[in-house]
Amino acid sequence: MKSMTGFGCANAEIGGRTMAVEISSLNKKGLEIYVSLPRDLMSLERAAAAKIKERFSRGKVSAYFKFDDKSPCTAFSANPSEVSAAIKSLKSLALESGAEFNPDAKLVFEIAKAVSENSSISESAEDLWPKISRTMDEAADRLDSMRETEGKTLAADLASRLSSLSENVSQAEKTASQTPKNYRDALLKKLKNLGIESIDTSDERLIKEVCIFADKCDVSEEITRLKSHIEQFMSTMDEAGAVGRKLDFICQEMAREINTTASKANNLELTRIAISMKNINEQIREQIQNIE
Repeated sequence: MKSMTGFGCANAEIGGRTMAVEISSLNKKGLEIYVSLPRDLMSLERAAAAKIKERFSRGKVSAYFKFDDKSPCTAFSANPSEVSAAIKSLKSLALESGAEFNPDAKLVFEIAKAVSENSSISESAEDLWPKISRTMDEAADRLDSMRETEGKTLAADLASRLSSLSENVSQAEKTASQTPKNYRDALLKKLKNLGIESIDTSDERLIKEVCIFADKCDVSEEITRLKSHIEQFMSTMDEAGAVGRKLDFICQEMAREINTTASKANNLELTRIAISMKNINEQIREQIQNIE
C-alpha cells in the first residue's frame, strides 16, 4: 500500500550540461499527468507522459526537466561567431532608431549567456531519449520509495483505527442483544405504574409486543456485515498494487451498515456507539484519500 504524495529527482549529463528530472505527486481521484520539457526536447512529451503512466495509476504527477549549468564559465561556452552576430544585430537596430550603442563587458556577458542558454542540443531528442528515460526511472524510483514509506505510516494508522472500530462493533453487538430484554422490563414497569400488576411475563400479548420490537431493532445482520467489511479492509491493505479505490468502496459499505444500525437503535448506549463508529469510519475514509 502506497501514499499518493511524494517527490523524487535525478540528474544526467546531456550535451555537456546537467539535466535535472524532478517528479512529484499529489492526491487525485484519478491519474493526472503534467510534463514540462525544455524547448529542444518538446517532441518527447508524449513518451515522457506514457512512461509516467506505466509507473503510476493514481495521483497528480508532475515531471519537470530543466538544465542546471553549475559552472560560471558555462555562459561563455557559446560560439563566438554567434555572440558577434548578436552584437552586430543590436548595433544595427540601435543605429536605425538613432540610439547610441556602446557595448561593455557586462552586455557581452549577458549576450553570451543568452546565446549559450538558447543554443540547441547537438544530439536529437530521439537519440537522447534512452538516457532521459533512465533518468526518469531513477527519479520515479525515488518518488515511489517515498510513497511506499508514507504508505507504511498510513497503514499503521489505519490498523489502529480499524482496531478501535472493531471494538465498537463488539460493544454494539453486546448492547444490541440486551435491547429486547430491557424493552420488556421497561414495558412491565410501565404496566405496573398504570396499576396493571397481574400481567404474566408469559402472556401472549406481551410476548408478541416484545417480538415485534425485537425484530424492528435487530441489528445482527448489520453487525455481521460490519465484521466482514473490517476483515476485508485489513486483507486489502496487504494486497499489492493500487488499493485506494477498493478501500474507499469498503468504507462506503461500512458507513451504510453503521447508519442502518443507528437508525434501528432503540437504546441510548447503542446510539452512542453508532455515533462513535461513524466518526472512526469518517477518519478512516479521510486517510484513504491519500492512498494510491
